[in-house]
Amino acid sequence: MIKKAEQNLYELYKQVDTLKNDFRNKNLYKLIVSKLRGRTLLDIGCGVGHLLFLAAKMGFKGVGVEPSKSLQKLHLKIYPQSRFQIIDGDARSVTKVFQSQVDNVTLIDVLEHISDDRGTLRALKKVLSKAGKLIIVVPAHPYLYGKRDKSIGHFRRYSKKELGDKLEVAGYVIEEIRFWNVLGIFPYFISEKILKRELRVKLRENKRQTFFEKVLIFLLDKWFFYIENNIDFMFGLSLICVAKKA
Repeated sequence: MIKKAEQNLYELYKQVDTLKNDFRNKNLYKLIVSKLRGRTLLDIGCGVGHLLFLAAKMGFKGVGVEPSKSLQKLHLKIYPQSRFQIIDGDARSVTKVFQSQVDNVTLIDVLEHISDDRGTLRALKKVLSKAGKLIIVVPAHPYLYGKRDKSIGHFRRYSKKELGDKLEVAGYVIEEIRFWNVLGIFPYFISEKILKRELRVKLRENKRQTFFEKVLIFLLDKWFFYIENNIDFMFGLSLICVAKKA
C-alpha cells in the first residue's frame, strides 16, 4: 500500500514537474513564502523542492527533507544547480539533526501522510527556534475523503477544529488558521462523491496547452494570487495553519 502510494505521488510530481502551468501549487508556495520569518527553513516532505526554490530566491537558507528516493532524483533533474540541500529522512529523523535552530518548519500537504500526526507535531517542537514558526497545509473536510486520498497515501482529511486541537495539545499557539482553494471544493465533491472517480486536474500538467487552456490557466493563476491568497472564504479544499511553540 505504501509503495503504491509513493509511486502514485511520484507520477503526480512527474506530470507537474515545473510550476509553469501549476496555478495551484505556484500560488500556494508564494503564500507560504510570504509567511516565513527569520532566515532558515526546513521543508519536511519537500517533494522535488519547489517551495525551497522560491524561498531561496527570497534569501532564505533552506533544507528539504524527503524520504522518497524517486523524488530526490527528480529534484536533481529539475534543479541541477540548486542553492538548497535535500536530505534523506522524515519528520521524526530531523529532530536528531536540528535542535532549536530552525526559524521555519513547513509541512505542505504532508501531515495527512503521517499515521502518528500528534507525535510528529510534538517532536517538531525540538527543531524550532524560540520564535520559530510551524506552517502546515493539509486537506480539509473529512467527509471528502475518497479515492484520490487513498491512492496517494492520505490517512485522513482534517476539520478546522481537529487540526487546531491537535496543535494545541501538542504544545503550540495558533497564530492563523484558514481555508484555501474554495474553487476546488465543487469539482472534488462531484468527482469523488457523486461520480466515484479519482479527480485528476490535467490542466496543471506540464504539457503543451491549447489556446483555451492557456487562457483558463492565466485566469486561474490570477484568481489564486489575488483572491484565494488574500481572502478566507471560510470554506475550501485545504487548511493553512501558522503556529508557534507555547
